[in-house]
Amino acid sequence: MTKVWIVSAFAPSSFPFEEVLSGRADCRVLSLSDVEQTTSVYSSVSRPDMLIVDLSGVHQPPRAFLQHFNRLNPDAMVVAVAPPENAGSISSYAQAGVDEVIIRPANEHQTTGTTQQLLKKIAALDQLLSLQETLQKEMSHTRIVAKSRPMRDILHRLPLLASSLSTVLITGETGTGKELVARAIHYLGPRAGRPFITVDCGTMPEHLVENELFGHIRGAYTDAGSPYRGLIQEADNGTLLLDEVEALPLSIQVKFLRFLQDRQFKPLGQSKYSSVDVRVVAATNVDLARAVEQKQFREDLYYRLNVVPLSIPPLRERKADIFTLASYFMDRHTTGVGPIPQIPDDILQRWLEHDWPGNVRELENRVQEWLTTRETSPGDNWIQHTERVPESYPRFAEARREALDRCEQDYFKEILRHTLGNISAAARIAGIDRKNLRRFLKKHLIDAFDFRRRR
Repeated sequence: MTKVWIVSAFAPSSFPFEEVLSGRADCRVLSLSDVEQTTSVYSSVSRPDMLIVDLSGVHQPPRAFLQHFNRLNPDAMVVAVAPPENAGSISSYAQAGVDEVIIRPANEHQTTGTTQQLLKKIAALDQLLSLQETLQKEMSHTRIVAKSRPMRDILHRLPLLASSLSTVLITGETGTGKELVARAIHYLGPRAGRPFITVDCGTMPEHLVENELFGHIRGAYTDAGSPYRGLIQEADNGTLLLDEVEALPLSIQVKFLRFLQDRQFKPLGQSKYSSVDVRVVAATNVDLARAVEQKQFREDLYYRLNVVPLSIPPLRERKADIFTLASYFMDRHTTGVGPIPQIPDDILQRWLEHDWPGNVRELENRVQEWLTTRETSPGDNWIQHTERVPESYPRFAEARREALDRCEQDYFKEILRHTLGNISAAARIAGIDRKNLRRFLKKHLIDAFDFRRRR
C-alpha cells in the first residue's frame, strides 16, 4: 500500500481528509511544527511515497522543511493543499520543491473536490510505483526517473504503447534517455521475453550497414565464407531499435522501407525474401521533418516511422528530476562501503540553475566527477566542513572541463565549416573515425546540416 505522510500546518486533527485517504493508502498524520523542529520523526516513521502538506492559512511554503524532506526522500511525490489566496503564487511552491498544488476551496465544508483530487493523485502514484516495480525486475541495471510531471506523463503512456504493435518514433536531445524509454516499451509489452536489439545507425560504417541489418548468405561476396544473421533476423519476435535513425544511408532507407511495409527482407546474395515478426522503434535527436526538407531523409520512410511520436523533454524542462537523478546516480556509483556522501546544497543549487545541454548523461558525469574530486577527511561531514567557493571562482575541475568543452566545440565547428558539413571529410581532417566524430557532435549538440546549408 502506498505510504503517505500528511503534514498539517495546524493540529493533525484539523486535517479533514485523513479518514477517506486512509482507505486508499497507509497514512501518517503529523504536524508541521513537529517535523520542522525534530529529525527523530524521520527515523520513527517509515519513508513515504507521497507527502501531502496542508498549508491552510499559511502564505508561504515551508522551504527549509521541504528541502530537507526532498533530500531525504528524493523519490517521494510532494503535494501541497494551499488556501485560495495563494493561487497566484504557484511558482513559489515549485521552487520550494512541491510537485503538485491543489487549491483548497474557501468554504471549508466543500472538501469533496479536494478529496477527489488527492485520491486521483494517490491512484496515479500507485500505478506509477507498479510500473517502476515491473521495470525494475526487467531492467535491474537501470531505471527511469519520473519525479517531474512531464516524465510521469510519459511513464503513464508506456503500457499503452507497449501493448500496441505500432512503430514508435522517440525524439529528444542527446542524453535524455531515449533508448531507456524504448527498452521500457519493450519490457512492458508481450515481447518482454524476446530479443531487444539495438542498431546504432550513427556508428556503423556506411558500407557495412546493409550487411549488419539484413545479413548475408554464404558466398554473397568474396569474404562471405559462412552465412551471417543480420540484426533484423536476430530481433525476430522481439523489438528492433533504430538509434540515430537519421544516419541511416539513403541507399539503405529504401530497402528498410520495404521491410517496414511487409516485414520482409533479403539477406545479401539471397534471391527470395524472408519474413520476420519484429516491432520497430526508432530514436533520433534531430528534426527528421527538416531532414526530409533537405533531402537527407526519405519522406515515405519518415511517415512510416512517425506512426506514434513520443518526445522526451530535455532536463532543463524537468528540473524536478535533478535531485532524484542525482540520488540515483550516487547510489549507482558509490562503492557500497560506508554511508553514501551527500552533495552540498550550494552544488545542488548550481545544478538546478544549469541548463544541462548534455541532459541526464551530463548530470551523471557531474555526479561521478564530484565523487572522485571531493575533498574529505575521516569523520568529517563534507557538507559542514568543506569551504564554500565563491560563485565567481568555480572549482578547477569544473573550469577545466568547461574550457575543454569550449575548445572542442570551436574546433569541430571550424572543421565542419571548412568541409561544408561533410562528416567523412571532417573525420579525416581531425584524424578520428566517423564514429568518434559523431559522438563529439552529439555531445556538443552540433548539427552538420547547419553547415551544409551554407554552400
